[in-house]
Amino acid sequence: MSQAAPTSPPPLAIRGAVERGWAAFAHCPWVLMGFTLLSGGANLLAQLLYRYESGLVISLLGQPDPISIVLAAMAWILYALTGLWLVVGLLRGAELALQGRRPQLGDLIRVDGRAMLRCFGTVLLILVVLAVIVRLAQASSWLLTLIQPLLAPLPLLAGWAVIVYLSADQIMSLPLTVLGGLGPVGAFRRGRAATDPHWLHALGLTLVLLGMVLAGFLVLLVGLVVALPVAGCTLTAAYQQLFGLGDLGEPSGISVL
Repeated sequence: MSQAAPTSPPPLAIRGAVERGWAAFAHCPWVLMGFTLLSGGANLLAQLLYRYESGLVISLLGQPDPISIVLAAMAWILYALTGLWLVVGLLRGAELALQGRRPQLGDLIRVDGRAMLRCFGTVLLILVVLAVIVRLAQASSWLLTLIQPLLAPLPLLAGWAVIVYLSADQIMSLPLTVLGGLGPVGAFRRGRAATDPHWLHALGLTLVLLGMVLAGFLVLLVGLVVALPVAGCTLTAAYQQLFGLGDLGEPSGISVL
């Protein structure tokens, strides 16, 4: 008796993710926007403080200013922490909204140190991988310049192609880390296994999310207060398409909308 071939995870239904994400945002817009304004404002203030203090690191006498160095370091740490706080809170609020619940502001502002640490590790891992790709492309281009200058741009183009591929391939890493409870390496592997069979759908989702955030920038702070929660809800809806509501991100087999 012939056995049925194993099925791959269903492709991302981008339109379905956007529609569910918008419906989740419309279910509790003021809470999501309020948290985004609070955490995003803290993140912006930390960034401005870092820029100001880093500009004062070298004093008027040409000597390093220890106080400015310490304040700049503290501002950078605060900037990173508030950014992680924003990501974790938005994804948690999006998950509750997609379940039909109305999250309270206290649910979002609660600091989850473990989730923030996992999120930081995942972002750091992806940035390290991207940095290695860039360095390898630059080194290969330099070697080709010595051998055949006309071929020097090819490694750089290949490097950019790999960066685009990896950026879309890891679109689920943050939800897997924050909502699925996976560590950086586990989220990296699980996200790649789920999105690789339907990479073009993952690229489309990445472009949609990027377009939402860029559209928010067009109207500055007011736009981002709306765009970031909508993007978070859309990403979480896409995550649930692939992994359902489980904690460890196992593919659920949910049919494509």
